[in-house]
Amino acid sequence: MAGAKASGRPPGWWYPWIFVGGMLIVVAVNAVMAIVAVGTFSGLETTDHYRKGLAYQDALDATARQADRGWHVAVDFQPRPAGSKSAGEGNAQSGGDLALVFSDRDGAPLDRLEVEAQFTRPTQAGFDQTAVLDSEGGGRYRASISFPMPGQWDLRILARRDDAHFQSTLRLLVP
Repeated sequence: MAGAKASGRPPGWWYPWIFVGGMLIVVAVNAVMAIVAVGTFSGLETTDHYRKGLAYQDALDATARQADRGWHVAVDFQPRPAGSKSAGEGNAQSGGDLALVFSDRDGAPLDRLEVEAQFTRPTQAGFDQTAVLDSEGGGRYRASISFPMPGQWDLRILARRDDAHFQSTLRLLVP
């Protein structure tokens, strides 16, 4: 075998190291992803998820009763101009006027409701707030709302009269 290079290693001796290198890359990427995932956790979670799971059928039944009742709500949120002050407050905040109009399946206004609006920040805990809306008659309810910061807010509307309950959710964009 003239011209063959004499070496103590067989050809392809380094092939197993390709597998080892590939595994090291996978481990390194997984470590980076785990560090990023833990470091960016917003802290929003459900603390009583098991109990809520057990009550899921009750939630489905309540949704069916609400649909049978035929109540409807029209939402009108008018943001305040940026930098304006709400009544009785010394500092400028984001906010606006929330008006809700409730009607039954025939379009008749719903009065004598206890109406509450719950505002939650979808990505940050600690800024949730609740407002009780005042009745203006004719199925119309109103409140002036101040938010600690602009952006997206989830609005959950809760209305009650005797044993009848209504709820609706939507997303608001507060400038």
